[in-house]
Amino acid sequence: MNFLEGMMMNDPIVAEVRKQRIKILASYGGDFRKMSRDAMKRQFESDRKVVSLEKRILQEDTAPNAYSLREQA
Repeated sequence: MNFLEGMMMNDPIVAEVRKQRIKILASYGGDFRKMSRDAMKRQFESDRKVVSLEKRILQEDTAPNAYSLREQA
């Protein structure tokens, strides 16, 4: 375990988020697909705008998780 993992395991905020995640999933009978479908349904029925971020184009010789550099105008 590295330093960051150790901090996250003892972080009260992370612990609370995990606790709430378990409670929410339990409210769907532990069925992740059911929970996901309901979330998508609520998103679709919402009057809020849903955005999709543009797909990033990787530059040659970069790691898959690296952001591409954009030309300056």
